[in-house]
Amino acid sequence: MAYPDPLNQYLVADNALIHDLMNDKSSKYAYIVFQTLADGMTNGYINLLHILAKRDKDEYDDFQVQRLAGLLLTELLHQHRQKISKSRSNFPRKNVRHANRDAQSGAIMTYLTQKNGQVSLKEAAEYFGYQANYFSRLCRKLFATDFVHLRRNIRINLAEDQLLLTNKKLEEIADELGYQDLSSFSKAFAESTGFSPGKYRKKYGIKTSR
Repeated sequence: MAYPDPLNQYLVADNALIHDLMNDKSSKYAYIVFQTLADGMTNGYINLLHILAKRDKDEYDDFQVQRLAGLLLTELLHQHRQKISKSRSNFPRKNVRHANRDAQSGAIMTYLTQKNGQVSLKEAAEYFGYQANYFSRLCRKLFATDFVHLRRNIRINLAEDQLLLTNKKLEEIADELGYQDLSSFSKAFAESTGFSPGKYRKKYGIKTSR
């Protein structure tokens, strides 16, 4: 889809997060994951875009697609903090010093997720160009938790994805996420979710046919 460069309010409602994301040229593959969407407006815009995608386009269709996509994004931005999965999105920024709060937290979550939560406070602070103490305070301000718990929550989110979407052995998942052994992984996972990894997979994971 073609859109104005730089992106302007005519296409998408005035939201710093979307504007920062779409106007940032530092990463080719930047995206935001919106989840738990069940509203009719969102589905309506998607259905209309699907109809337009299936027919031979002319200049009028291109105009409609651009406007509908802008309306879809605008609809998604209603209460966007409850809809966006920052651990599953890919925010492009490395220099977050002057970014808005959502872009800052998104970029930090992207970096920590790409590292599987296995990065020290000092390493993360240096990546973003901060002193460790300041970066620690910034994380607490953005996420209402300290760096250690933020990193743990990311590892648990990644573990949930692995349990839901793959058939990897529990030991393999634990090793990929940097746990010393299966026992420590199971304990941390149960403390966070209320389920052991095995029970979580059995209750919510993919169903395979025999």
